[in-house]
Amino acid sequence: MKNRDKYLLGIAGAALAGIAIGLLFYTEEGKKTRKKMKNTANDWADSLGSLIASGKESLSDLSHKAVDKAKKGYQRFKGQAGDHYDELKGQYNDLADEYAK
Repeated sequence: MKNRDKYLLGIAGAALAGIAIGLLFYTEEGKKTRKKMKNTANDWADSLGSLIASGKESLSDLSHKAVDKAKKGYQRFKGQAGDHYDELKGQYNDLADEYAK
């Protein structure tokens, strides 16, 4: 794109923005439109706040579930390790008794 085309595109964009601002701020219909835009923005902000709160709650629930699962897994692993330890200890004691004879 040539520089001249860029300048013309910039001027056209600025003119359109100026027209839009003029319509929004200097006409009766613009006042109504601004009010609608404000109400819509407030509605979106409320919806976003609710969505964020819901996301935080879901994340909190998920983290509690993960911690509970990890604790249960740890307890199960600890129990299995203790069982294997006792089994190996018994085997060791049996071997030690056999060699002592």
